[in-house]
Amino acid sequence: MDGRQLLEDDRERVGFDWSTLGSVKPAELGIRFAFGAAIALVAGVAGAVAGPRFGGLFLAFPAVLPATLTLIEKKEGTTKAWADASGGVLGALGLGAFALTAMLLLRWNPVAALLVALLAWTVVSAGLYFLFRATGLFLRQDRLASTSRS
Repeated sequence: MDGRQLLEDDRERVGFDWSTLGSVKPAELGIRFAFGAAIALVAGVAGAVAGPRFGGLFLAFPAVLPATLTLIEKKEGTTKAWADASGGVLGALGLGAFALTAMLLLRWNPVAALLVALLAWTVVSAGLYFLFRATGLFLRQDRLASTSRS
């Protein structure tokens, strides 16, 4: 797949195609599950050994993203994996908003804190995504990536 295909993908409408669920192989799901479980195990062990704050650092690791990007790169090419990785960056920024909100509000009311933190993650992640689409930042980023690989 070339850079032009990716540029066209960035102009597609946002949506979900249920028919693609049938194309996911059980082995691919197993890889994602195993990778996520391994990261959760590392976080749990780190928290038990060095304390919950240190263990929390590992909880911020995007457990499924590296496995998913590897599978996408093998199946659909580097260009598609690049697009998913750039979306992952926006999601990570949203995760930062979630963590900050939760940290500030958990002592006040844990249930409300998690709900507000979830809202913060949603607003930041989706807001950045739509900002990037509306301003053409995804397209500029894709052009830079496609010319740097040429």
